[in-house]
Amino acid sequence: MEFDLIHRYFKTPFGRLARANADTVLVGIGDDCATLQLLPGHHLYTSTDTLVEGVHFFSDDSPHATGWKALACNLSDLAASGASPLGFTLNLSLPEINESWLADFSAGLLDVATRFNCPLVGGDTTSAGPNPSKTLSITVFGQAPITHRGFNRAHAKIGEEVWLSGTPGLARLGLLLEYQRRDRLAECCQGSELHQVQVLLDAMPAHLRQSAVIQLGTPLPRLELGVRLHGLASACLDLSDGLSGDLAHISKASDVSAVLVQSSLESMWRERWPEICQRADAAELLKILVTQTLKGGDDFELCWTAHPNHHDAIQSFGGGLHCVGFIEPGSGIWLQSPSADRTRVSARSYNHFAETQN
Repeated sequence: MEFDLIHRYFKTPFGRLARANADTVLVGIGDDCATLQLLPGHHLYTSTDTLVEGVHFFSDDSPHATGWKALACNLSDLAASGASPLGFTLNLSLPEINESWLADFSAGLLDVATRFNCPLVGGDTTSAGPNPSKTLSITVFGQAPITHRGFNRAHAKIGEEVWLSGTPGLARLGLLLEYQRRDRLAECCQGSELHQVQVLLDAMPAHLRQSAVIQLGTPLPRLELGVRLHGLASACLDLSDGLSGDLAHISKASDVSAVLVQSSLESMWRERWPEICQRADAAELLKILVTQTLKGGDDFELCWTAHPNHHDAIQSFGGGLHCVGFIEPGSGIWLQSPSADRTRVSARSYNHFAETQN
């Protein structure tokens, strides 16, 4: 049964992609080990992530979207390191065999793998036993020239700028919309924040709602951007657990302070939601959006630091890139108001052992 499933939903549909990468995938699915060939003068990069049903995705989520996101979040780690994909392995632990779910999951996985040229090279499929939840573990492999020293979190320097891609916080809005749809919004926020979030969700136009749901379900890893940042970015990471918590990793590793400029974060949201400027409550809505940006996760956008001398070069990459702060001596994450007052931001990342299950 196990080998039949592997052939039907993984080896056969992914075979064409593996064959198209025969110069790097020397041995793939079907042997005890995969064999990958690095380009000359390149280093190997690897990352792994696990997604658990009821924690990282809803039980009734689209299997296609689950497959897409499972690989996309790993590819985002490669993007944050400036590496290009070589291949990935997949471990599936299933409480039962649901062939309809497997077919759609495999299709979503293949779509993202094909789009970013990352062939499946191996893995394992097991029974979850008495555990009723699916568990998906992916390890991704990538490469980058040895001249690229990586974007280590400890490389941020005083005086550098803080940059973001896309609109971090957008996936948080998608999650809030999903909880609202399920009449479970109070599980995400409480007290005055619950009221503020309800006001925000009611005000969101249809196009923003659609973008938020897409960002949550099918994020796009910024692989091309990661490569283009070679020689420009110092420290970089992907935003999986929230801007304040993730940026705090750079702050701590580099022994510096990061200051986020409120007006720059608000400008980022005006670009995404132009109609907000016409609303009488625009100022209040923007404050709520900034708060959700700081705490929200699952965007899988990039956050990096770079010397001001590289500002114009980065800006020339095109739209969707935002300079939102700077690095200075000290510690922690700070939010600077339009009046130049500063508030220390609680650097809270997603805690897998404290959050409510889906």
